[in-house]
Amino acid sequence: MSAIKDGLRFKTAFTTTAWVLIPVAIGINLIGRFFTQTLNLPLFLDTIGTTMAAFLAGPWVAAVAGVLTNLVIGLTLEATSIPFGIVNAAIGIVAGVMAAHGFLRSTGKIILTMLCLTAITIITATPIVVLVFEGVSGSGVDAVTGFFVASGQGMVESVIGQQLVTSPLDKVLTVLFAFALIKGVPQRYRPPFGREVIPF
Repeated sequence: MSAIKDGLRFKTAFTTTAWVLIPVAIGINLIGRFFTQTLNLPLFLDTIGTTMAAFLAGPWVAAVAGVLTNLVIGLTLEATSIPFGIVNAAIGIVAGVMAAHGFLRSTGKIILTMLCLTAITIITATPIVVLVFEGVSGSGVDAVTGFFVASGQGMVESVIGQQLVTSPLDKVLTVLFAFALIKGVPQRYRPPFGREVIPF
């Protein structure tokens, strides 16, 4: 239990293992984003590493990995990605807090975690897309937004509609990929937080 409390405290969350995990998480996020961008898919998959870090090391480590991910993506792949660091960090915080409270210990709770990650994505991303980019963020999801606009919806409604269509699948895949990656990490190499909250 003390390991979970340490992971939830900003001052004690950043162990040596956690610092090593951050660039790994960023690299995984970059691979996911590069894949969806190359194929122009209406997904992002750029929070897989963030979610993995949240489950292994807690919310604050994941938040740092999330912000740095979008900064790197913005400087290398897609400049419009930088403001969405807020979204990536929020996902990491929610995933880490839910993990700390036992939401990885049953299928029902994992599904609820996926739903909460979807909700926080919609809540944090929609204002950025609408206010900063006027509905066009330069990614594969813009086609979905365009569909709603063409059907007569307003910009805000179109962006929310796009989020409701694309975010659930994105977050389901994100959590599943995060679990798959974690399974490959032996217990002795996991941060104490992860050894406490992950039931496998």
